[in-house]
Amino acid sequence: MAGTYRVTIDVRRIQANVLATEGGRLTDLAVRNWLRSVGFSPQADGLTWLAAQESLGRLDKSEILRAERVYDHAAAAAR
Repeated sequence: MAGTYRVTIDVRRIQANVLATEGGRLTDLAVRNWLRSVGFSPQADGLTWLAAQESLGRLDKSEILRAERVYDHAAAAAR
């Protein structure tokens, strides 16, 4: 894994993009379930998700409000 990121996702933007490209509407729950299925883990704050760098590619750049790499102290110490 290249790195883990804490991501703030614009769920409404995902919904708008799906509506524009596929003509269907997704509920918040459907979007959240899809995010989990492609490697995103919801955080306790309800606002952010953790994901591997590879998972970020599943989102359009317009759907990512913020992404910050999470420093893994254990992995760094093992190097």
